[in-house]
Amino acid sequence: MSDNPYFVPGAPEDLSADHIVRACGLNGKVKCLAIRTTALCEKARIIHDTTPAATAALGRFMTGSLLISESMKRSTDTQTTIIKGDGPIRGMTCVTDYGFRVRAYPVQNHIETAHHYPGKIDVGAAVGKGMLTVIRDIGLKEPYVGSTELLSGEIAEDFAYYLRKSEQTPAIVSLGVLLDKGVVSQAGGMMIQLMPGAGEEEIAYLEKRAAEFPEITFLLSSDFSPAQILDLFMGDPELEYLEGAPVSFTCNCSRERMSAGIATLGRDEIEELAKTDEGVDTQCHFCNSTYHFTPEDIRRLISDN
Repeated sequence: MSDNPYFVPGAPEDLSADHIVRACGLNGKVKCLAIRTTALCEKARIIHDTTPAATAALGRFMTGSLLISESMKRSTDTQTTIIKGDGPIRGMTCVTDYGFRVRAYPVQNHIETAHHYPGKIDVGAAVGKGMLTVIRDIGLKEPYVGSTELLSGEIAEDFAYYLRKSEQTPAIVSLGVLLDKGVVSQAGGMMIQLMPGAGEEEIAYLEKRAAEFPEITFLLSSDFSPAQILDLFMGDPELEYLEGAPVSFTCNCSRERMSAGIATLGRDEIEELAKTDEGVDTQCHFCNSTYHFTPEDIRRLISDN
């Protein structure tokens, strides 16, 4: 057990590692979450070979997706978030599994980078106008599906707008990805949600705190941990830390999954693939892993089905 007052049970001993922290404040009327995603955003950058604007957009999107997935309870629960926009990145897809495992990809990885001002990437210009869709499969008869228009394309505002409009949950969302010579040096986010019983007093308090609050990447660069970020934002001496957890970019693709995907093709199409001399390569969109199937492998699929 760490003697660090900002260590939260479940979080890694090394507080500079990627992790998420949950807390509650203002007498239980506010749910608080903060997350560091630096390593997972850098891993995604390397996998997808993204240019700076695509790196910043995908990093914010994964971070926000993790924050809104925090209520998943079962090991089989999963959440898919999709942005479709008319900006140069065209769109992004992110899947979050129980245990804060995330995987994602952009439609276009090499896009030009515009800036609001030096050092501040214009993510909204990369994303453009479009829709944010959230699909949650949490063991109900049908998956929950919610959609809203993108408010700005800057991602944080879009997640907050989605939560308010589609899930009737007012929230403050802050996301950031900081690059140094194209490499992710800091990434993370924070989400503050009003709970039942919160009123105008709590809303006014949080709005004032948000208006004066530094950017997340500035705090992470200053060695603030997620727990410290929540403490600084809330300014609540009774803030109660609940739990922490590691977060990671983790893909669940496998040769067996790819094989199952080929098997879903029509029999005629599979037979045509089996006639090729070189076989077929399949690639995972999320991690770019490639799986080769020889003609013999494909014929085996036919016989097995």
